[in-house]
Amino acid sequence: MERYRELLLSVLLFVGICLFSGAQGRGEDISLKEALERALLGNREIKKAEIEVEIARSALRKARENTFSPAIAVGETIRLSGESLEGFSLELRDTISFDPSLWEEARVNLEGAERALGATREEVKKSVVTSYLEILKAKNTLALEEKSLELLKGRLERLREGYEKGEAATFALQEAEGQYREQEGKVRVLKEKLRLLEERFFQFLGEEMPGEEVTFKPLPQKLPVFSRDLTLQDFVSIRDEVEDLEGQRRVLEAQKMQLRRKGLPQITLEGTYSKDGWSLTAGYNFSAKSLDIALKKPLGTQGVSSGEHFGVGLSVSWSFSPSLSEEKKQVELRKKALLLDLETEKATVLFDIREKYLSLCEARDTLEGKRMLLEAERERHARVMKQWEFGSIDQVTLLESEHRLFQAQVAYENAFCDLLASFVAFLRSTEQPILWETLFPQEGDERE
Repeated sequence: MERYRELLLSVLLFVGICLFSGAQGRGEDISLKEALERALLGNREIKKAEIEVEIARSALRKARENTFSPAIAVGETIRLSGESLEGFSLELRDTISFDPSLWEEARVNLEGAERALGATREEVKKSVVTSYLEILKAKNTLALEEKSLELLKGRLERLREGYEKGEAATFALQEAEGQYREQEGKVRVLKEKLRLLEERFFQFLGEEMPGEEVTFKPLPQKLPVFSRDLTLQDFVSIRDEVEDLEGQRRVLEAQKMQLRRKGLPQITLEGTYSKDGWSLTAGYNFSAKSLDIALKKPLGTQGVSSGEHFGVGLSVSWSFSPSLSEEKKQVELRKKALLLDLETEKATVLFDIREKYLSLCEARDTLEGKRMLLEAERERHARVMKQWEFGSIDQVTLLESEHRLFQAQVAYENAFCDLLASFVAFLRSTEQPILWETLFPQEGDERE
């Protein structure tokens, strides 16, 4: 009867320790899905990137105003004959022009800021998932080391009893006590490291570390959606363009077009309309793509004509600037250098995808190996339990078997966390969004 009581207590202790996240205290509960949602709202890096988007959007509005808003100039001419005022003319001139290079640069900057915001969000989500997985692994490891500490404590107590009875040597007792003290220090350090991991985790959320103990909920035991049938070719084509460099290339193309127009003959079509001393002149420069409008009204001048008059004129002018050719050459050279950077960046991205894919495959194979080892350890422990029931082994052997089984369980759980971390890193390399639906299949989509 005593043997069965000890067996029951041992099994209850083992089941309690086998909880995925170790011993849980009272306090705040948090899941990975909830952590992702909270990080998107509170993370400081995301808030900073959102501010940069607003700055870029404001700069685009400013570029639009500077590009399309007319510039108004007022000119006055006064001629005096003796001491009398003979004439006064008023001129209002509106000029509307368009510089595509400035407009394109502001638009590219906004696109870059928006892409940076999206990348920051995905990077924060990756950090949150990775940190969450590290905490779960640390809790598993801590539970395993605490289990080892209990075994060492039991052995030490038995050796002390044997030493008092003269059945154990002094060096054996000292060795057992040294192992226990070493394991005790290891557990203490692991607890401190776990505390640091939790502090960093809440920094990713943009929140203060709670004062009470936090319970990190276990993950669904489901493989990621793409983890089994994913192939490298499915994602290589996703990153065949590097957006930031492509945007810079568009800016250089716009600058090149602007410089080309400066070197062309300036062809202006001008139309005039006058009535009762008022004259309206409108001219459009085809090379500069600018519209110039002037309104004049001479006052007090003799011989002012009355009635309506129309007129159309065409003017051609051309100016040569020695520095213009050098500007074109600089833009062309910058474009060539940018294209080289683009090819290099594409190769780097492809290499990163392949590297992350290999890590994902390795983590998947490791998980399968840990699963098989866990099944084998369960079979072995079942045989040990039968031997214990028949009284052919002692309690120390049973506890050691439970410890090996628990160790195999922790190894499997940690391998699952490593697979998920590798999968998240692969998603980031292919610029795929990290969503809860991506990490775990929905109901009805589970992989067997």
